[in-house]
Amino acid sequence: MKNVLLIIACLSASSFAMAQKTMDFHLNEVYKLGNNGTIYLSADDADVYIVGENRSDVAVKIDYEVRSKGIEWGNREFRVDVTNRGADLHIEEYRRSNTTIMGYVSSDYKIEIKAPIGAHLDIKGDDDDYTITSINGEISINADDADVILKACSGERFFFDIDDGDIKMDEGKGQLTARMDDGDMEIVNAAFTEIDYRADDGHFALETVIGPNAMYKFNGDDSTFDIVVTQGGGSFTINHDDGRIDYDDNFQLMDKDEDRTILNLTGGRAKIIFSGDDIRVSLATRTTN
Repeated sequence: MKNVLLIIACLSASSFAMAQKTMDFHLNEVYKLGNNGTIYLSADDADVYIVGENRSDVAVKIDYEVRSKGIEWGNREFRVDVTNRGADLHIEEYRRSNTTIMGYVSSDYKIEIKAPIGAHLDIKGDDDDYTITSINGEISINADDADVILKACSGERFFFDIDDGDIKMDEGKGQLTARMDDGDMEIVNAAFTEIDYRADDGHFALETVIGPNAMYKFNGDDSTFDIVVTQGGGSFTINHDDGRIDYDDNFQLMDKDEDRTILNLTGGRAKIIFSGDDIRVSLATRTTN
């Protein structure tokens, strides 16, 4: 009996703890960013807020806290490394865990970045939420299960690779490339010259001015496209199999068969192409004051 009690005591002291534990990491620093520099961010499961300001440096504030309660074996490690590499700034999360927990774990993880208005962003993550405001450089986001909100971002290039997430933009111009799976995308006040959108089981709602030589390509099986044209026009080709197409009286039907419908909207020479199986396309016009 004494030997059994001794073994239990040793295990209790060295391998696990029946208690509430907290691990935290905090950072609040200012870093340099070169002219035309890019901020590279790699983080998972964080609430990320990025704001463009009239400044030349980058303020980074990170608060991370994990709380666990129960029986826990092993250990965990977390940190965020921030380094300058040439004109760019790299913010890279590092975490390692070999723990086994009988109990519960909760976490709070928030990243706040104040950057120059003209900074470029290159973001990689998983299960994050991003709110980006007043950043006019190129924006690239590659993330799974992420929600993205862009406010007053007046750049010329946007790239998104998102699985099972939503994207909202209150303006957009230049080039847009999006790869999505089972996600929704909503953009208003747009004036893109080029769109390349591919998704499965997605919903894309776009309110846009169409330039005279714009090229838009939408590809998605079992997807829905709601397009409102506020200015401009061109040729609209819908390649479909078992699709549904609705359009208002301003669109003229040019050709139609089982697999393809071609419409024309007076006002420009743009080319807009939709392709997919079981797609739904709604086209409308609306004049803005």
